[in-house]
Amino acid sequence: MKKKKTYLTAFMLLSFMTVAFPAFAEDTLTLDESINLALNNNEQIQAAASGVEAAKWNFAKAKGEKNMSVNLSHTSSEVGGKYWNVFYLYDLPTKYFMNSVSAAMPIYTGGRIESTIKKAELGTQISELDLENTKQDIKFQTTKDYYDILACQSFQMVREEAVKQLAEHLKNVETQYAVGTATKADMLRSEVELANAKQALITAENNTKKAVSAFNQVIGLPIQNNTGIKDSLTYEPNDYKLDACMAYAFTHRPDELASQKAVKQAELSIKTAEANKKLNVSFNALYGTYDTKIDRFDTKQWMVGVTANINVFDGNITKSGVKSAENLLDQTRHQANNIHNIVELSVQNAYLDMQRAESNILATKAAVAKAKEDFSLAQARYGVNLGTNLDVMDAQVAFTLARSNYIQSLYDYNVSKAELEKAIGKTAEIKD
Repeated sequence: MKKKKTYLTAFMLLSFMTVAFPAFAEDTLTLDESINLALNNNEQIQAAASGVEAAKWNFAKAKGEKNMSVNLSHTSSEVGGKYWNVFYLYDLPTKYFMNSVSAAMPIYTGGRIESTIKKAELGTQISELDLENTKQDIKFQTTKDYYDILACQSFQMVREEAVKQLAEHLKNVETQYAVGTATKADMLRSEVELANAKQALITAENNTKKAVSAFNQVIGLPIQNNTGIKDSLTYEPNDYKLDACMAYAFTHRPDELASQKAVKQAELSIKTAEANKKLNVSFNALYGTYDTKIDRFDTKQWMVGVTANINVFDGNITKSGVKSAENLLDQTRHQANNIHNIVELSVQNAYLDMQRAESNILATKAAVAKAKEDFSLAQARYGVNLGTNLDVMDAQVAFTLARSNYIQSLYDYNVSKAELEKAIGKTAEIKD
């Protein structure tokens, strides 16, 4: 019986260790490794990368409009009628064959092609900025989810410790109740507090599992993968200054830069629309052969020339296009100003949140030490009948709350720091 009890105790200890330290899993990742996985696997990033490629091909298409175009054609037809009879009385109906090669190249388009090319080039740059912005979003989300797991694991350990403390206290109460130095109410209250602590532990364990699933989704691993992490919540001071962060954000944040380029695109749209009322000149060349026999082409012609045309009146289509482009420019400028304000606000909020969390770390760390000492004194006083059971319960709750607040402040600091780096547009690089 004693040997069986020993095996049972060992099994329970191993089970406790598995729950208490969920970071020991098949896959254990550092934060940098997690970010690398996300940047390589995340579907949003891959979609944005495809958008960059599409924009590059659109740029190539725009540049192609200024080059010479060559067209080959062949026509085989059955012809007849009075017009044809005048020239070919001997053979009705007859066949008609024609081959031709033509070439055309724009010489001057009033700035339409040049503006289109510049717009397409800006479109490529905007797509690249959108890709970088998506990468930074995913990097931040990965970092946040990583710290979510760390926080959940830490909260889980606090709850485990609370269950252990309350279980030990309940044994003490039961011992004193057996000898008549504790009341039934003390024992019932201790049992209730232990039950509540176990429920809180179950919730903490569930939160850890959900945090891991969300983390897996972002970095591109199977949702149910038992992914572990190697780090722990720590406090590392930084030297960020608000004014420097603001200045950096306005010159590096992708959506801020993209909005500025969108304004330039809108300005070019006006030039593109105005080009329709300007002179257009193009070079044209044609060489053709035709005959009524497929095996011979005795009739030949060629043509080389320059074509010039100008739009005199088109029913106000060009004028309407220009007005539309001008209003689009006004709209784009307002949107750019709004993004500028959003960038400024997000940097300031993230910076203030980081400062608040940093201040809370020092305060909550001191509170943990005091709460721990208070809980130890309450236990000691109760053990010699100098304190009440309520004193122990209150001290234990205060100790658990102090530890939870400290964990929360560490989490808030690290997440707000990552949010500040996202807000200023810090590059999301793949590290070796």
